[in-house]
Amino acid sequence: MKSKNKFFAILILTGLLLVVNGCNEDKLDLSNPNTVAEPEFFQNNADFRLAVNGMYHPITAVLFWGRVIHTGALLRSDAFNIVPFQQNTTMSTLEGQPGIARWSSDMFPQLYQTIFRANTIIEKINETNVPSETDRNEILGQAYFMRAFANWYLANLWGNVPLVMKVPKTREDFFPQPSNQAAINEAIVNDLTEAFNRLPNSWPDAEKGRPTAGSALALRGKTHLYMKDYPNAVADLRAVTTDFSYALLPASRYEQNFTEENENNEESVFELQYLGQDNFIWGTDIPGTGTQGHYLIDYSPPELSPDNGHFINPHILQVFEDNGDTVRRNATIAFDYPGATGYGGVPFTEDFAADIAVANTITDPMGNVGVPALFTKKYAGFEQGMRAEIPVLGQTIGNNWRIIRYADVLLMLAEALNENMATAEAIPFINQVRERSGIAPLALTLDKAAVEQAIIDERIMELTGEGHRFFDLVRWGIAEDVLGAGSTIAAGRHPKSLAGPTAVFTVGQDELIWIPVPELQANPNLRPNPGY
Repeated sequence: MKSKNKFFAILILTGLLLVVNGCNEDKLDLSNPNTVAEPEFFQNNADFRLAVNGMYHPITAVLFWGRVIHTGALLRSDAFNIVPFQQNTTMSTLEGQPGIARWSSDMFPQLYQTIFRANTIIEKINETNVPSETDRNEILGQAYFMRAFANWYLANLWGNVPLVMKVPKTREDFFPQPSNQAAINEAIVNDLTEAFNRLPNSWPDAEKGRPTAGSALALRGKTHLYMKDYPNAVADLRAVTTDFSYALLPASRYEQNFTEENENNEESVFELQYLGQDNFIWGTDIPGTGTQGHYLIDYSPPELSPDNGHFINPHILQVFEDNGDTVRRNATIAFDYPGATGYGGVPFTEDFAADIAVANTITDPMGNVGVPALFTKKYAGFEQGMRAEIPVLGQTIGNNWRIIRYADVLLMLAEALNENMATAEAIPFINQVRERSGIAPLALTLDKAAVEQAIIDERIMELTGEGHRFFDLVRWGIAEDVLGAGSTIAAGRHPKSLAGPTAVFTVGQDELIWIPVPELQANPNLRPNPGY
């Protein structure tokens, strides 16, 4: 769905309501003649449809998925060797601390804004203002899905955060207590069950891109997998493969999973919708702003980035080479191989000459000179034209971000089966993903440990650059092995070597990021995360 009157930037006019107590309250009881008061809104189906569209905006906007989550969280993985750039990169180099790094304070409120808007919709809709049960289910299904989506990222980025399941009304509501991981996961599962029961299996073309019953089931299965509830993960993820019409794109179209071409295709289970616009405004939650594509700053090569950019670590490339996988390799990593091209189809060594020079001469704090000239290709805008034509902030690029693809579902199902002692059943699902890329299937006789390693490697080849790797390392318990102080996985160097010896994963701290200082100051019931 690529229409400005859908999904995008229709701000819920209720905003974030505040209860104001104190003296001279009559002087504070003012109305804005330029807005619609809440009692006049939420009157009919059309009002609720607008509210649903506004619910998506904080998450898709620049302070969350539109920009900040990438530098602030997803680039923490071992795939990316970050070139330091002031405070912008201290979180992605695992050096971030409150007061000396950006981003955590920006991301956290966006998720609660979406939750507030979802809660408002859930509480206000009824048979009177939306008489049609079908309409109510479509509206409520999206609200339950997005509340679960927001809570999923709150739980996996920040941990034991407040679980806000209603619109605040009392003083206690405005100063919520932290919850715990089990309670948050239970709420996520319950919301996704509601969403699954209410959402359609598909939407008309004009509405395509909204979450479906399949989206809810896949995210619920993913939640069960992270909870290590493998039987329920198997049940949910298997149903996604049997009860819906998802399919892998053929190898010739694999790259369409990361470009504007063929969005919301048969491999897409859920993706965030973007519409390239000219009126980008940094960090503003108003209609038509901040919904630029997120390809350039965090995924572009160093000489095209307004920050300093990054390089892909060589051990990532080696997994592709060891498996003979050129289809996904060439869609994931931009480097010098026969026939490689850069922006606008220009030969790679010509288009990337300046970036290659940076790679060859860059010196890390330990005095090591040079890194392999390996660059991100997914979501980097190669298909948008010549390098000189790419806008600095990418605001005219409307590339959707694929949150869950069918390939990911197949690999999660294989993992859940393997952990549930059904290894022989797991291997064919991995092989579906491998065979799409034209590489040899795994032997059906592999044991559980071998399949575990195969899944780790397969998720590198299939999903590098899509925002899953760091979460995988943490939940598998191998983040310290890969990113800890002793890691030499990146051709004998640490994966974050360009940031120096302090850029390492610390157990008991870096699994999560810090609760933002403004939130701690505003709510005395919150506590800092361990290590911060």
